[in-house]
Amino acid sequence: MPARQTEHDDKRRVGRRAALGIWASGLTGLTSACADRGTTEIDSPTGKVLQLEKDEFLVLVSDFASQYQPGDEIHLKVIVNNQSTRYATARIRTKLVGRGQQPIVEAEVVSINIKPMDATPIERSLLIPRDLAPGEYTLQVELPAWSFEGRQTGGGTLGTSIKIGA
Repeated sequence: MPARQTEHDDKRRVGRRAALGIWASGLTGLTSACADRGTTEIDSPTGKVLQLEKDEFLVLVSDFASQYQPGDEIHLKVIVNNQSTRYATARIRTKLVGRGQQPIVEAEVVSINIKPMDATPIERSLLIPRDLAPGEYTLQVELPAWSFEGRQTGGGTLGTSIKIGA
């Protein structure tokens, strides 16, 4: 059946800027849908705290500074809270990354077991190379897929910008 034209049909064209705005808005929505949800940065009186809440896990990263000098050691505390009724296992990767997500220094991966409805704290540290150029870097704590009683799920990354040098 052919479409009937009526005098009320809108025949206006969409301008390039409007079309680009619509396209960019859609792309932004897609990007935010694919981003790591549940990650927040909290400014507390004692400094920044990174928080990730996902799949019955609450992960907190604290006790780090926003600025360091080459040769300093970054100390941080990671607390993994298992809010489920099942035993959980998680691995923790801690690293300092530069431009292009290139690792500058990385601590040994550690594996932890968390009892149901319990939290496990762990201390991590990274030694900043003495010859590292001053600039902005990213402190990153990654938890690859964790498991609840042998079934893998979740995973996530917490990161924050830190300044190295003057």
